[in-house]
Amino acid sequence: MRLLDLVAQSTTPPLGLPTGFSLPAPHHFASVITSCPLRIVLADELARCATLLAYSDGDRLAGCLDLIHAPTQSTWIEWSESTRQQALRDVPNLHVRGEPSARRVGVLVQTDKMGRTGTMRTFWSTQQDVAYTGPLVTEFDLDSPIRESTNMAAMFEGEPAGVSYIEEPAVDAVLRHVQFRFDPAWGIYYRSAMLNEIERIAVMRAALASSACDAPMIFALFLLMAAKDGVQRHVAEMAKVNRARQRAGRMPLLEHVEACLNLRSMADSTEQAGSTLIRRPSRMHHVRGHLARRGNKVFWRSSHLRGSVRQGLIRTRTVSLSFH
Repeated sequence: MRLLDLVAQSTTPPLGLPTGFSLPAPHHFASVITSCPLRIVLADELARCATLLAYSDGDRLAGCLDLIHAPTQSTWIEWSESTRQQALRDVPNLHVRGEPSARRVGVLVQTDKMGRTGTMRTFWSTQQDVAYTGPLVTEFDLDSPIRESTNMAAMFEGEPAGVSYIEEPAVDAVLRHVQFRFDPAWGIYYRSAMLNEIERIAVMRAALASSACDAPMIFALFLLMAAKDGVQRHVAEMAKVNRARQRAGRMPLLEHVEACLNLRSMADSTEQAGSTLIRRPSRMHHVRGHLARRGNKVFWRSSHLRGSVRQGLIRTRTVSLSFH
């Protein structure tokens, strides 16, 4: 089942959550997801493209921050986590290892009227279709850098903290607009647990691992959605399915938008019919689908191979992510 339906149909906390602290769980957000004006489910190739645009083509994303805004004040976005994790593993030195424990991941984005300042909450489902809510709230402001540098003890006291991408300045420029803080209820729980330093480090790593990579990917997605020829969308009609579910006494599924990458071929701008220009062939390299900016507009160009293998191969660059 899609994560959005698991959250919308939640009525009780998932098993395993500590009791007595009113910790945020999917059932607290069921009505928010049900009334959300825009729910987007990403096709695999779009989830992969948005991830690579965020972390391998950070200069393109950083150069277009002024064009990014959320399409609605409340937006739900979800994807297959195995696809996103594979894309992250393809970024050298990002140090993403192991198989994801989550089956699907979703983010609830809530913003101001301009769609440039707001919060994100991360949700995920297990292989057994049990939904959970992350302990962190992601705050972002695309108009001003807000990233805080704080010590671990302060974060457990409710202060915000950020992450940095030291080896990739362009991605780091995006992350300056993002910070994280524990949900107040989780903060109370962790303080009551009297964690030692080793336990706090483990909690911090697990919490950031569940949310830290989401914001740049979401920004990249919003940029792709604003680009000409970037994203194809169609509404998933659930009426027929829901009639059958209702006859069987089952809860209806939510309508949503299915979004996929526009894979329509586009000629490279340097190739012109009838051109007599002769140039030395470049080394063989893969040109990913990418955004090209022209003033206040962005355009999507599909991926392709370019160059001659006889000239050699171009290697990828390396980057790494660290706690700020």
